[in-house]
Amino acid sequence: MQKRWPHSMHSQVEAVFHAARSIGAKKANDPLGVRSFGTWKVYRSEAHGFVRFVAGRGITSILDTTIMRDAMAAYLAAKLGEYAARRRSRQTFETVLAAISKFEYAINRYITRHSLDLHPLATEDIRGQFGRESRKLLPKSSRQFDQRAYPAPIQLIAAITDPTYQLQASLQYEGGLRAEGVGAPSHRRLKNPLTAQALLGVVSDPVTGSSTGVVAAREKGGKVTAHYVSVETYRRLERYLQRYGVLASDYPGYVEAINAAARATGQYAAGRGSHGLKHNFAQERYLECVFRGLSHEEALQQTSLETSHFRLRETLTYTRG
Repeated sequence: MQKRWPHSMHSQVEAVFHAARSIGAKKANDPLGVRSFGTWKVYRSEAHGFVRFVAGRGITSILDTTIMRDAMAAYLAAKLGEYAARRRSRQTFETVLAAISKFEYAINRYITRHSLDLHPLATEDIRGQFGRESRKLLPKSSRQFDQRAYPAPIQLIAAITDPTYQLQASLQYEGGLRAEGVGAPSHRRLKNPLTAQALLGVVSDPVTGSSTGVVAAREKGGKVTAHYVSVETYRRLERYLQRYGVLASDYPGYVEAINAAARATGQYAAGRGSHGLKHNFAQERYLECVFRGLSHEEALQQTSLETSHFRLRETLTYTRG
């Protein structure tokens, strides 16, 4: 073990962080593992940022859990101070806390797997403390995030000239799919096209009772979610798949097509991109649920299910607009 343990702390991060990776695995098999490649990439990057922070403190091994606990407290204090000075959002800081939590999990799982005679790392109390402090010092979200939904999404989609991109945008807006769910994953090595298996037929909408097409998409964490779209868009997807076999595109090209349409219709704002259409869906679906007599909690739950969110708090950031 000692001969195989890397000297570089960045290499040590790579060695342990794979222990937290559970992409494609069922939640029951590894409830604390990271099942989304995008999330794993963000958390891993934050772990490397932490290592850069402690590099000048004389620490040579991330498995020295006693020292690591104190170092993580210092790191979170520095991060919180930086975020407060720059008026960064509380939500962004919560991503840092989540990344530190998964880094702790990865280290402890590595220790267990290799039967090392080391005390486990325990920073839950520290993370809780900084979570409470962040609620006092940081705003809930940035102004830009509040404005992420498009003012006129139908006009935007009509301005997209490429039929593939336009169909993908329609699915995101009408059904609440992520870009990866419509065959345009942001990571270039991740392939996730929509195929005929995604077509589940035309049924009654569970909220409105009207006819709606059901599209099953595999998205964040490998979770498959049923999305409801108009029968017209469902038939367009059906014809597209009959002709081409799959719905898939290059993510940068897809986002650029949306940005170009946003500029042409006077709706461009940095950060909106394709995800702005998902915000449009969440806001409109929530209001539709309330209009049909659902309570706030019921409307939020239904919208959460259809946007493939694991926590209702995620959906609140979408519906707040």
